[in-house]
Amino acid sequence: MTSLVLDASASVELLLDTPTGRRLHELVPGDAQWWVPEHFYAEVAGALRRAELHSTVPAARVAAAMSSLGTAPLRRVQVRPLLPEAWAKRANLTVADALYLVLAEHLGAGLVTADLKLANAPILGVSMIHP
Repeated sequence: MTSLVLDASASVELLLDTPTGRRLHELVPGDAQWWVPEHFYAEVAGALRRAELHSTVPAARVAAAMSSLGTAPLRRVQVRPLLPEAWAKRANLTVADALYLVLAEHLGAGLVTADLKLANAPILGVSMIHP
């Protein structure tokens, strides 16, 4: 089984079944074991809220995405132990993005993202999966 860290940007695309989300779905193995840092849920909910407020996504679709988020088989990891390493990467990444990277490093996992800035960051040792 392949371990993968899922970031909020990729999750939103997957949950809303966007063209980017469908492409990501094609790129990841079907037997993946998904990992997320605990702040992931707040980031995804915030992105879905913005999509609904700006009317870029219908409210019913956002509600369905939120429901799916609550039942997704994700393994959560506390962020506090990851913070020192994430903070050390602040010159190149936001702390929130660095938490995904540090978790992937700790697990020896790939990182799935739809965030081009994160995907193109100077990162060594972590396999990036992005559309």
